Amino acid sequence: MLKQFSIILSIYFLGELLQKAFGLPVPGNVIGMLLLFFGLSAGVIKLEMIDKMSGFLLDNLAFFFLPAGVSLITCFTLLEGKWTAILEISVLSTVVILAVTGLTVELVKKYLDKGQPESGSPEKPAAAAEKVAAESRAGTVVNTGTAEPAQGQVS
Repeated sequence: MLKQFSIILSIYFLGELLQKAFGLPVPGNVIGMLLLFFGLSAGVIKLEMIDKMSGFLLDNLAFFFLPAGVSLITCFTLLEGKWTAILEISVLSTVVILAVTGLTVELVKKYLDKGQPESGSPEKPAAAAEKVAAESRAGTVVNTGTAEPAQGQVS
């Protein structure tokens, strides 16, 4: 697991380095996550190389929010009189996140379903003809809803 942690940490530091070197307006940890995503997508990084450590980090994610919570408590006086604004921003951002997530899921679903026959719709003629030919060569009938053998076969 130490090797997996060093891979994840190296990618994080590379993101930080790129952010500082080029003065990018995006935080280094976000750049690191993008690098990790593209590395996994391109096959440069195999999922098995970081699987156990990433699972461990996700399982203990709540632990990493403790410093932010403690900081919020120590700076409590700075937030006096701003609770309504914080609440409004929290509710608005939650609604926006839900809407964007829902739209993204719908778009991805439409993209993945494009070109595939809908459930219950007939197969394309060429695929159906090939299926019938294969069944007749094998002497079996598939998808008839019964478990009976084809004509000429003995059960």
